[in-house]
Amino acid sequence: MTNATNLAESFQLGPYTIAPNMVLAPMAGVTDSVFRRLVLSLGGCGLVVSEMTNAASVSPKAMQRHRLLDYLPEERPIAIQLSGNDPELVAKSAAFVEQLGPDVIDINCGCPSPKVTGGGHGSALLKDLPKMSALLKAVRKAVSIPITLKFRAGWDEESLNYVDTAKVAEDAGVAAVTLHPRTKVQGYAGDADWTRIAAVVQAVSIPVIGSGDVRTAADALQRLEETGVAAVMIGRGAMSNPWIFRQIEQLRHGLPVFEPGPADKRDLLIQYGKMCAESMPERNALGKIKQLIGQFAVGLRNSSYLRRDVQRAKTIEEAFELIEQFFDPFISGQEEAVLEEEEIAVLKEGCENGANNRPRVAA
Repeated sequence: MTNATNLAESFQLGPYTIAPNMVLAPMAGVTDSVFRRLVLSLGGCGLVVSEMTNAASVSPKAMQRHRLLDYLPEERPIAIQLSGNDPELVAKSAAFVEQLGPDVIDINCGCPSPKVTGGGHGSALLKDLPKMSALLKAVRKAVSIPITLKFRAGWDEESLNYVDTAKVAEDAGVAAVTLHPRTKVQGYAGDADWTRIAAVVQAVSIPVIGSGDVRTAADALQRLEETGVAAVMIGRGAMSNPWIFRQIEQLRHGLPVFEPGPADKRDLLIQYGKMCAESMPERNALGKIKQLIGQFAVGLRNSSYLRRDVQRAKTIEEAFELIEQFFDPFISGQEEAVLEEEEIAVLKEGCENGANNRPRVAA
């Protein structure tokens, strides 16, 4: 890789300069306000995107139930992601969301979930580009803030249309596009083909954000260099390692790269649990801890037992006690902080398959 300090560090999204040019991906059930604030507190992330919200669920009454549109000022710049297949409805919902004050509205045309595509949302729109165009133009007309599009390479390998999709988005007035280069049918299997992202960079003049299989800081900078993308989006890699954005920033500038030790990992898990407990019912907060620890790269001997035990916890305090008990011997030096073969395999696999409670990823 060439000198990382020569790589672009920002990109323009409408009137906003996004710096650093690293983006936290929208992940349904994961990237709520708490997780976004946790990642931002660690540094190196320039833009966060909310969980996907069905345009039909954008109303004061629905918002009180699902809380998907909640955010705090310290999360700016923030994009709110919407899904839908009715241009008029999505445009109306986008106009309502704009009144909530986000910086960007992102349209999801990438989610592969059968529940989503079965309703004609997400990746289903890749099969009807004229309708996608009408939807994007309707949203562009309805709001004054920038709109972006997140999409996949196509429905399947026989219907790859990622370049055409990007051109449709550009023509509709979209400020930037994000491509996850797998197909809908592929889901999260196989490898993300970033040559497809590079092709989109060459095909359009608007900023292109690349997403998929970015697991390390070196991965992110390599993607920037090899493809010419304006920015890199990271999802599951940030669940496995929430410090990844800070590490990218340090590696980019030739600084020592922070490697979290046992105390750092314990403190982050406890901090996240406490942040959840402050903003949601205990049952929900406990579920969030269980979800994160199922994806989090603990990286210590017998960490599979920690995951198992926390999954069985009945209260948030019990989960905290289990976390403290597991990490204490490593922090005190009673246990050597080395990996056993089982844990090496978990880390090598990363968060591609996860251990427990795999997140529902939005695109």
